[in-house]
Amino acid sequence: MEKRISTRELAAVKYTAKIVAPIVAKKNKAKAMIDKWTKEYNTQKTALEGYESGLIAQLGLRTEQVVTRVIEPTGKFDKNGKEVKQTKYVLTDNVRYDSEKNEYIVTIKDEGDKEVAPADTAVVEEDLTGTDEPEVVNPEPVPEPDVAEPDVEETPEPEPDDTTEEQPEEEFEEKFMF
Repeated sequence: MEKRISTRELAAVKYTAKIVAPIVAKKNKAKAMIDKWTKEYNTQKTALEGYESGLIAQLGLRTEQVVTRVIEPTGKFDKNGKEVKQTKYVLTDNVRYDSEKNEYIVTIKDEGDKEVAPADTAVVEEDLTGTDEPEVVNPEPVPEPDVAEPDVEETPEPEPDDTTEEQPEEEFEEKFMF
C-alpha cells in the first residue's frame, strides 16, 4: 500500500508528534507498569493456589472464606517506643459453630446474594478451573428516587444605577495592559 502526503501534511504530522511525545511516553510507561504488576499478580496467585491447594481439595474453601486477619494493638510498647501489635485470625461472618455436632458451618453466598448453607458439612464445591475475576453482568439500571425540587423564589435583578459611570473600552484596555 502506498500513501502520498504533501510536505505540509508531513509537517503537520511532525508537529503533532512533537506535541504528543510526552503523552506517548506516559502511555508506554503505564503499559510497562501494568505488565510488571500483572506478572507479579500472577506469581502471587500461583503461590497462593499452591499453599491453599490442600484446603481446597479437602474442604473446597479458600482461607479468605473462613478467616480474616485482624491486627490489634496490645497497649504495650517495645524498647524503641513502637506499639506492640498482635495478629489474630478471626472467623468471618459466614462461619458459625454448631456445638451439638462440634463442627463449624460455613455459609457461602451465591452471586445472587442468596445464602447457601451446606446441609451437614462445611464442604462447598467451587469451580477452580476458571479465573477468580468476577463476571461482569449488565445490571438493570436503578431508577433514581423522585425528589421534589425545593421552591426557589426568583429575586428580581436590580435596576441599573444612573450614577454608575462606565469607562470607555479603550481606557480600560490601557490600564490593564501588561
